[in-house]
Amino acid sequence: MNYEHEVVITREGMPCKIDRFEGRDGNYIRKPHWHNSIEIFAVYSGYLDFVIGDRRERVTENDFIFINTNEIHSIKAEKANFALYLQIPINEFKNYLTADRFIDFNKSEGDGISKLSEADQKAVHNEVLAYMKKLYELSHDTEIGYDYKMLQCCYELMYIIVRNYRKTESDEALFKSVKAMLRLSPVTDYIKKHYAEDISLSTLSSEFGYSTEHLSRMFQKYAGVKYKSYISEIRLDHAEKLLEKGDMSISEVASAVGFADSRAMAKVFEKRYGILPSEYLKNQKKAK
Repeated sequence: MNYEHEVVITREGMPCKIDRFEGRDGNYIRKPHWHNSIEIFAVYSGYLDFVIGDRRERVTENDFIFINTNEIHSIKAEKANFALYLQIPINEFKNYLTADRFIDFNKSEGDGISKLSEADQKAVHNEVLAYMKKLYELSHDTEIGYDYKMLQCCYELMYIIVRNYRKTESDEALFKSVKAMLRLSPVTDYIKKHYAEDISLSTLSSEFGYSTEHLSRMFQKYAGVKYKSYISEIRLDHAEKLLEKGDMSISEVASAVGFADSRAMAKVFEKRYGILPSEYLKNQKKAK
């Protein structure tokens, strides 16, 4: 079975991405997918049901859950809720990765949290919830210097989870379940850094020592899409951010993110958003 590979693009200048869960109104299902980032879901009202690998877990009000890198997971929101998610690319934890480029966060069995008293565990738990909420609020701030506050908040949160929730002796079953996905991670990391360049499947094959046919099959099996669709999605994410700023022409945006020309970008942009980039740009200018 193929699972969607979610492309995580952090906020510009930040080591993380935080946002409100899109299923806020309930009656929503996020299909099984995976990504190369550590993810924390925090629920402040209502509840969310998660399926992570073979595990099912309901996260209720004032609780949170870790989703480790490359874990296949789905989310169901039956009713209205207020939940935030934080995504941190695995490379941000490079000093704490195993030799296999893996890191395991566990809410109850982390090396630090398991040594604390029940009261101290609760205090750390509440800190995570508080920092995530603060980070989300700061992401909507426009005051001078807000970005420094965001950085401080994000790094404080990373400090808390590494110190308390990281397991140095990772669960062998967990590692085996994500091992296959790890094979594609270096390739997708490379694409995220070089998306604006002319990188073909044959270029990647030479870079990583795979045949083009094998690499093509890897994308379809682990990312659930063809390579061309995958890189187009990454370019579109970056194109949308540039269009939001409104200080570049459509041709300049297309060139900046790696599309052959503005027509090539317009074709895939309209397919995803239902409107042409020119219409999107007009809407952004009206909103301002």
